[in-house]
Amino acid sequence: MGIFGVFLVPIVLGFVLILLIARYSPNVPRVASLRTGEKMDERPEITSDEFLDVITDLLASLGLETVFSSAGTGGVVDVTARDPRPLTGGRILLHATPVLSGQVDAAEVLSFADGVRGDMGCLKGIYIALAGFTEEAHAGIRSCSAPIDLIDGPRLLDLVRDHVPDRAPALEGYRGFNRTRPRHARGDTEASEK
Repeated sequence: MGIFGVFLVPIVLGFVLILLIARYSPNVPRVASLRTGEKMDERPEITSDEFLDVITDLLASLGLETVFSSAGTGGVVDVTARDPRPLTGGRILLHATPVLSGQVDAAEVLSFADGVRGDMGCLKGIYIALAGFTEEAHAGIRSCSAPIDLIDGPRLLDLVRDHVPDRAPALEGYRGFNRTRPRHARGDTEASEK
């Protein structure tokens, strides 16, 4: 009976501790609040088919060959691409989501990074999220051993302007592609490194 108590007491204390942490820890906001004077963006969201077409065209214009592609619910796209350049090329994993309901958090990004790190032949990973990423996601990716690029909606629009310029005007009509906040306020790693 004493051995049973030795095992049971820590389990019960662990659950109590988990419940206390869950009850009293602050929630991390996943949707950036509007600043004074900012209006809600009334433009429509991009359709999943058009989002897939943009990603496919962008990869082709960058010289990447699509090895495998799958489109999931809500327009989520997973692509395994190959950079054919000798010495510097290799396999690239891409995960893209057009969902604008909330920023991608650190848990989702680090889960993707684990998949990239687990794929032995993978050169790097690219995570595209139109809604952007939380500051915790940017901090988590900096400490991750897998090379991951985080691309939000405005940065995706910049890439499209550079590599597929005929698609850019259509994307500007959709929500999620505008740069209303300064780069450092969104947690963009490029701006914080400059």
